[in-house]
Parts: sequence; C-alpha cells; structure tokens
Amino acid sequence: MNIVPASQNGFTAAIRLLEKSGLPTSDIDPGKQLFVMEDGDNVIATVAAEYDYNDALLRSLSVDEEYRNKGVGEQLVSFIENYVQQQGVERVFILTTTAAKFFSKRGYIPVERSDVPEFIKNTSEFGSICPSSAVVMKKSLA
Repeated sequence: MNIVPASQNGFTAAIRLLEKSGLPTSDIDPGKQLFVMEDGDNVIATVAAEYDYNDALLRSLSVDEEYRNKGVGEQLVSFIENYVQQQGVERVFILTTTAAKFFSKRGYIPVERSDVPEFIKNTSEFGSICPSSAVVMKKSLA
C-alpha cells in the first residue's frame, strides 16, 4: 500500500470515499493537497491538510470500511504530520464530530474554538462546513 498525491482518477475515488464516510467535500478541488492510500488500483483511504507557515488543519481523513481497525488511519495521520512538519508547520489542528478518541490516543488535546490561530479560523472547514459542535483538537509537532 502506498500513500501518494491524488491523481485525477484517485481524486474522484477519494471524493466518493469521503462522501461515503459522511465527510465534507464541497470545498475540495483538484488544487487542494489531497493524498490517497492505494491498495493496487483501489483508493482505500484519504487525508489532506491545509497549512500556512506554522499551523495546519488536518482534514479529510477517511478509511474504507474494509480497511478500518488495521492501522491505516494511524499511518495516514503519521504521514500527514510528517509532511506538514517538513513544510515548517509546528501545530496541527483537527475538527471532528466522531474521532476525538482516535486523535486523543495520538497526542491531540481539545482546545477552545476561540484559541485557534486566524489561519485555521479562516478555512472554510472551520468557518462554515464543519458544525460548531465539532471538537477542536491540537497537537504540537515542534
């Protein structure tokens, strides 16, 4: 299994997987940095990040039902954390309505919505797509 930037075909399959998982896709376009995990020719998982100089919003983490509870999610989170850290990011934020326990086990801690940086507040996911009831969590990479 490989984690690669989404190709045109992979992008379409990733959007279908995100929709099947009930995750937002309205602001994801081919210009966004979306990664997929492939098993042969099949897209089995997705992850993405929006980032500026110091902060990143981890988003679009989805794993096909057949591959859940097999470490795929952990691999994707580690991959995207390493990727954004190489870009100079020091803190990663997430918004979740269902996976707080998963992220808590990986070092993320809940934070108040008012305590996130302006860059994160200005993302469409934070501002309008994700419900205000979503848990906001943060992990320091530095």
